[in-house]
Amino acid sequence: MIDTHCHLSHPEFDADREDVIEHAFANGVSAILEVGYSVKTTRAAIELARKHPERIRATAGIHPHEAGTATDDDFAAIRGLANEPEVIAIGETGLDFYRDWAPRDRQLDLFRRTIRFSLERDLPLVIHDRDAHDEVLACLREEGQGRARGVFHCFSGDLRVAEEAMALGFYLGLGGSITFWSPKKKGRMLKDLPLDRILLETDAPWLTPKPEQGTRNDPTKMTHVVERLAEVHDLETGEIVSRTRENTARLFPHAGAWPPVRN
Repeated sequence: MIDTHCHLSHPEFDADREDVIEHAFANGVSAILEVGYSVKTTRAAIELARKHPERIRATAGIHPHEAGTATDDDFAAIRGLANEPEVIAIGETGLDFYRDWAPRDRQLDLFRRTIRFSLERDLPLVIHDRDAHDEVLACLREEGQGRARGVFHCFSGDLRVAEEAMALGFYLGLGGSITFWSPKKKGRMLKDLPLDRILLETDAPWLTPKPEQGTRNDPTKMTHVVERLAEVHDLETGEIVSRTRENTARLFPHAGAWPPVRN
């Protein structure tokens, strides 16, 4: 299994970070993408990737929650950090109109700048999209020039949004939230999502899958996500792992020998 979106640099892992990582690698997790969402966390993601050069890669970005306080110097710092060889994607970036912790005009400006930057570096985007589906899609169409690609992290849209995102060249990141989707409503959409456009993720330490709700999330808990997808698509869990591995390798061609060929 490959966790394509987690935050192991978060303080919740300060007491046992390396133990969590080693436990994950010993229990079915073959690779991890550590996601930066500020200058500080991007630097931490790179450092973590340097400690585990075979298994962990990093992203560089500024989260929409930070858009209200992020400065031009911060964006310049992200541009510099994106040059590090451990960085294989730009983000977490996007729009969050649910919490609205940053002015929407600042979010939009930062997101558009980040899309253009991803094209400049020819790196995929890690998209945060909460209650802003149409606005995110519009920005990607307008700024992406038909060349933007990446993943909609923790995909939360409906089938229409999924189809439009995939038509633009994006993958859908699915994590613990799908274990809460009602079979009669959103859960039914899972069967309509093509397996060749799905990535696995956790967003650890958050979004713990339903069977372990109330505990800290970590990469090993992707097993619940895999089991849910296998159930919906009537496949063995190994097939889900194999297909999502292929998708990960296809989206991140600049990642070198990552993900490693095992598990």
